[in-house]
Amino acid sequence: MPLPEIYDWERVRGALRLLAARFPDDFPDWVLIGGGACWFYRESLRLARDRDFSVPACTAAEEQIWLSKDVDFMGLTMAEAEDLFQSPFQPDTHTISFEGLEVDFLEEGLRLTMRDAMTSAREVRTGDFVFLVLAPEVLFAEKCALIENKDRPQDRLHHALLVQFLKYEFCADLERPEALDDNDWVLRAREVKTADGRFFSHDTRFNERLLRALAALNPATHKRVKHWAKHHLPACTE
Repeated sequence: MPLPEIYDWERVRGALRLLAARFPDDFPDWVLIGGGACWFYRESLRLARDRDFSVPACTAAEEQIWLSKDVDFMGLTMAEAEDLFQSPFQPDTHTISFEGLEVDFLEEGLRLTMRDAMTSAREVRTGDFVFLVLAPEVLFAEKCALIENKDRPQDRLHHALLVQFLKYEFCADLERPEALDDNDWVLRAREVKTADGRFFSHDTRFNERLLRALAALNPATHKRVKHWAKHHLPACTE
C-alpha cells in the first residue's frame, strides 16, 4: 500500500502560487477556506511565537488527515469552476482535478455562505502573489457547526488550532492599542461567542490576559471594547 501524502503549508502555498499564475484575472476573487485556510492560521500562529498560545501538537497520523484535498475555495459555483478549469467535477472526491491538484469550490457550508466568505475575507500578500483567506472567526464558526453535525477528525484538529489562534489574536490586538479597531474587535468577538458561548470564560489564562490588556486601554478612545468586555468577560468590572 502506498504511503499517505503528508500535507503542509508549503504544499498549500505551492497550489495557490500555481493557480494564481494560471488564472491571474480570476484568482484574486477566490477565498481560501477549509484545511488550507486553517494551515495558513497554523503557520501564522507558529511564526507569532506567542508566550501563551501555540500550535497544538499533532501526531504523524493526524498530520496526514489535516487536508482532504489540496485547496478549497469559495468564489465560484461548481458549474463556473468546471467551465473555467475545463475539467469535470468529481462527486466522489468533491473536487476538480487540475495539473495534479485536487481543487474544491464550495457554494455553501453548514453556516458559511459565499457572501460571508467575500465580506469577511482577509488579504494576504506573499512575496510573489496575493490571495484571500477566510477570516478566522468565520472559519471557527463553520468548524463548530461541522463538529456538531459530522464526525470528521480533521475538523477537530482545525477547531483546536483556531481556538489557539483566536485567543492569541484577540489578546495581541488589545495589546496594540495604537492599531486597535474597536468595532472590528467587537464584531469578531461576537461571531466567536455566538459559535461557542464559553469561548471567553473557560480559560483562566486567556481571560486574565484580556483583562490586563483591557485595563491598559484608554476608556475615552476604546469605549466600545470596554463596554463589550464588561458584559461578556468574567471578572471584568470596567
